[in-house]
Amino acid sequence: MSRKPKIPVSISEEVALLDLQLQSLEIIEDILSGTDPDEADARLSLRQQVDRNPGQPQRALLVHMLTIRRSNLS
Repeated sequence: MSRKPKIPVSISEEVALLDLQLQSLEIIEDILSGTDPDEADARLSLRQQVDRNPGQPQRALLVHMLTIRRSNLS
C-alpha cells in the first residue's frame, strides 16, 4: 500500500512543504556525508529510507529517526 503525499491547497502550504523538503534534504546530506565508522549502520538505514521514499525526504528522515530511536531503546 503506497501513500500519496497530500497536495497543498494553497501557495503558503506549498512553500511550507518545499521548505520542509529542503531542510530534510540538507539534514540527510549532512548525515550521509559523515565518515565516522560507528555511524555506518545509521547511514545505511537512512539510505534505505531515502530509496523507499522517493520524492519525500521528510518522510524518509522521519522513518529513519523513528527506526534509530526504536533500536536504541531495545
